[in-house]
Amino acid sequence: MDVLQVLQFLLLGTLIGILSGFFGIGGGILLTPLLLVFGYEASAAIALSLMLTLGSTTAGTISHIRLRNVNVSHALWIGVFGIVGTWIATPLVFYLEGVDGATLIISLVYIALLTYFALSFFRSKQHVEGSVGTDSVPRLGIIGVFAGFISSLMGVSGGFVLTPLQVKLLNTEMKRAVGTSITAALLIVVSGVISYTVAGAETNYLHGLALIAGAMIGSPFGAKQLQRFSSQHVKKALGGFYITVAISVGLNLIGWNTASLALLVTLALLFIVTLLIRPRKK
Repeated sequence: MDVLQVLQFLLLGTLIGILSGFFGIGGGILLTPLLLVFGYEASAAIALSLMLTLGSTTAGTISHIRLRNVNVSHALWIGVFGIVGTWIATPLVFYLEGVDGATLIISLVYIALLTYFALSFFRSKQHVEGSVGTDSVPRLGIIGVFAGFISSLMGVSGGFVLTPLQVKLLNTEMKRAVGTSITAALLIVVSGVISYTVAGAETNYLHGLALIAGAMIGSPFGAKQLQRFSSQHVKKALGGFYITVAISVGLNLIGWNTASLALLVTLALLFIVTLLIRPRKK
């Protein structure tokens, strides 16, 4: 057992967990591109990322429930439909890996979705949370299936699409969308981990456990910091985060691996430093 590697994955899980708790994302959105840069096979990278998100979504769910940021009914509906999506995507990833197309397809999907949602956040205006009744179940189902599919396709919790889709389709206030997203993502991620385990993904589960432990340390801290910022500030920060990750994935796709890695590391460190030295609430 390489103790140094385990400690590195523990630290990585902690740093990504902070981002996860703050933005309501599982953290795989950052870890999957990192692992692809490091040369991991797509299925192994996705399985490890899902293990990370299992830790971050568990800790984040507990934190956001305590902070009363969760619409439990919406989270359950999204999570149940999301499970369907995960079992659709997993065999597709193994098929794409078999024809050497997984990294390309996953990278392109990352860039397209991140850019779209980032632009939607930059264009959005502040609004008051609306009331959505039982007619929202079909919309919750669409959101859930789509997020579950994206989760197992890209090794993420699905939170990076759950949060903006709730804001856009359900008129959910940003902080409530963050809490509900990470709670629904917990169900989606559990299903994703099971589906990849059953499918026989080859990965280092000791590293996965270190990521889970780190995420459970960092995620509550990130969730707590969310209360210090306005919803509009969080939207703009999340939009900038998405754009930066999309650029990083693009750099990796054209072979600029070092630049891609440097950009991701710089993004994470700048964000964490900002939380520590510039906490503010409007």
